[in-house]
Amino acid sequence: MKKLVRLAPKLFLLLALPVAGQSNLDEMLSGIRGYLQQLPVKQGKLPMHPLLLVADRCEAVKPKEILVLLSYRKLDCAKYKGVLVIAPRLIHPEKRERVRRMGYPFAQVPLGFELAHYYETMKRYKRTVRLEPPLAELFGAVEKPRPQENAFGISIRRYDERMVERATENIESLEAYLQGLIPAAEMRRSALLRQQGAKVVARRWHEEVVGVLPRYDGPFRLRERTVAEAERFTGISITIDALPGVIAEGVLLKPKGMRPFERRPLVIVQHGLMGKPGSLFQQSSDSKDYRTYRNFAERLVEEGFVVYCPQNPYSGDFRYLQLLANPRGLSLFAFIEAQYRRSLDYLEKLPYVDPKRIVYYGLSYGGATALRVPVFDARFQAIVCGGNFNEWIRKLTSPALPYSYVHVAEYEIYEWNMANIASHAELAALGIQLHAKPIPFLVERGHRDTVGTDEWVEYEFRRLKAYAPKPGLASLAFFDGEHRTDGAAAIPFLKQATQDH
Repeated sequence: MKKLVRLAPKLFLLLALPVAGQSNLDEMLSGIRGYLQQLPVKQGKLPMHPLLLVADRCEAVKPKEILVLLSYRKLDCAKYKGVLVIAPRLIHPEKRERVRRMGYPFAQVPLGFELAHYYETMKRYKRTVRLEPPLAELFGAVEKPRPQENAFGISIRRYDERMVERATENIESLEAYLQGLIPAAEMRRSALLRQQGAKVVARRWHEEVVGVLPRYDGPFRLRERTVAEAERFTGISITIDALPGVIAEGVLLKPKGMRPFERRPLVIVQHGLMGKPGSLFQQSSDSKDYRTYRNFAERLVEEGFVVYCPQNPYSGDFRYLQLLANPRGLSLFAFIEAQYRRSLDYLEKLPYVDPKRIVYYGLSYGGATALRVPVFDARFQAIVCGGNFNEWIRKLTSPALPYSYVHVAEYEIYEWNMANIASHAELAALGIQLHAKPIPFLVERGHRDTVGTDEWVEYEFRRLKAYAPKPGLASLAFFDGEHRTDGAAAIPFLKQATQDH
């Protein structure tokens, strides 16, 4: 009994961590949702292609009104005398999401998704614009719109599924056309970086792909509490305001036994999809989290780092937020970047953190973050991308590949016009080219990682090497393993980067 009493505080901390983590995650997702709902839908003409956006029309001389008609039936213009009719030819629901995903990185929008765009565009004419069926029937305030119904966050309600008589039949030609865009897009983004430079690519990436949120410099409104105790560190949950109503949250592993006034390097360690900060430390060897992360945050504490494990919003029921963000010219990574910026603003002021020695390690979705956040922040001295770096555009858009995102539930992965602006090689190159001091970039890859193939990783890495002006700025490390952290090359890489100061 006495032993249980002595263990009670530690047991409480271990039990409290996941509960508190879920509470903070719910608060984070709710805050992002509330922030988005206050923003207007962005009005702007979207790029179109005649093969993907075809609309039947009934022309009229000096029409008395404009009708945007949603119908799968054959258009009978005799019924609409004196009316300009625009009738998008919709793709059958079973094929719609597949084609949307394939076209989205190339700024190609398949039919049906942009009915709202047609309607808003036609309203600019100085004539009455009518939508049939009425707007009230077609669009609704949907709390969690389904991705197969709309790519941008306004749920297109199918007027009547029985009307699907004239669905698009040329799906194969659409897919072939989109596959044909891959080589040209690679040349286009390569030319953009080489000819116009890193600053232009960075600006276009933020303005056209992930979105830009205003910088917030309000009070941090810090909330912190101890959530873990170990022989070598104390785990402290830190919650601050990243944006009005939106929190940034994570767990800081503060090493024990530091000397007075000692400042140590800081490493940000980012979990993957559906992960939590607690996934990275104090996990039992038979747990799924241990098999994936190997208590990597603890290993880094032992190597002399202060470690911060952020909670990114790609956990829990988060995907609908991407659908709310897209029509507002934003994405989840716009919020992640804001959270990181504010977190670093706070962390670099801690008396035991050396602000000139900050590095990054991310696995899987954390590897995706590596390519979209720290490459833009000159405070990072080195970046490790694990289990993500790939020939990304082909992986996104190739329906024949078993590991393509065309086939899975992660519809939020797709980023608008990415193929024409920057893929993985260009994003990693931004960290090298954008700042006065280049940020070295290491790719960590397990031979048996099924997110791609060694050949694809090597291909994209060769493209990255071509952008790196000096040896050692881009590195690739393979290990014999699956989709997990390794560290054999990453830890020496991070230590070397923080010993250069």
